[in-house]
Amino acid sequence: MGVAGNWKLTMETPFGVQTPLLQIKQESHSCSGTLTGNTGSTALEQLKVEGSSVSFTAKVATPMGSFPVSFSASVEGDKMTGVYETLAGKTDFTGVRQ
Repeated sequence: MGVAGNWKLTMETPFGVQTPLLQIKQESHSCSGTLTGNTGSTALEQLKVEGSSVSFTAKVATPMGSFPVSFSASVEGDKMTGVYETLAGKTDFTGVRQ
């Protein structure tokens, strides 16, 4: 099944628990996607899919402005586990395929 699909992420942030929607599309040998949260949608950058692993960056809008966030995760069935990194450090996150 791979990493393509719609994922509801659960992320602990300084602004409380956030549950953005991660959309990953995979066609032949190319991938694209978006991350959509309370403050809008942003395209995934540097998106890499290798087997059941995925990594990407996104410019996430917050009440304090937009910040780059790096994500890396692995998928097992309909569950995703990973780490996101901001200027404040690394934090675990989870996701469930929708």
